[in-house]
Amino acid sequence: MIAVKKLSISLAGQEILSGLDFVLPFSENLVILGKSGSGKTVLIKSILGIYPPDEGSIIIDGCDIYDCTKPELDRLKKRFAMVFQHAALLDSFTIFQNVALPLYERGEKNEQQIMSRVSESLELVGLADTLEKYPAELSGGMRKRIGIARALVYKPDYLIFDEPTSGLDPITAEETLYYMTQIIKNNTATVITITHDISTIAKLGQKVLFIDGGKQVYYGSYQGLMKSDNEIIRQYFAS
Repeated sequence: MIAVKKLSISLAGQEILSGLDFVLPFSENLVILGKSGSGKTVLIKSILGIYPPDEGSIIIDGCDIYDCTKPELDRLKKRFAMVFQHAALLDSFTIFQNVALPLYERGEKNEQQIMSRVSESLELVGLADTLEKYPAELSGGMRKRIGIARALVYKPDYLIFDEPTSGLDPITAEETLYYMTQIIKNNTATVITITHDISTIAKLGQKVLFIDGGKQVYYGSYQGLMKSDNEIIRQYFAS
């Protein structure tokens, strides 16, 4: 469970987030909406332990991440994985090496176990036959899915997607969305998605957080969002 309590954050003297307050149960997934510059990425980085709050707290499974010991914080960080907007693969590494990297970083030395976990992760995204290929040999959509496999390889409890379908053509975006929904259906991890693609909201989360100008405009179900008469939300969907 992630509990964000009256969270306010300023960077370089400018208030970025103000008074965010919501609880995300472990069994539910979250979509974060809002215009560019609304504070979505700062919120995620704060949840990841990067930006400490000026006020408020972030409690993950009962532990306040900004009021705990460094070993406790390090342990919590290892429960998260992030799929970046542009996959962030290493061009000089094979797909196997790219996907296995988080395991090596965590000290895994059993090569048989590493191969098993990498193969399993690639199978989950439909790319089991790419082990020996390099990123340059794959399409943009396939590289995105490799990024998902790399995030899944150490079986995180929380999986964060940053604009997962941004820059993809409609067919490739639909493929990426399909594998994301499979992860959600299989309860592989609690999924948090930052997106501007309003057509994907219902498929990606039971909860929706809408932020505008650093303030929480809405937190609740997708159905409730669609019924909202808030003018900011109505303008967002109209545009």
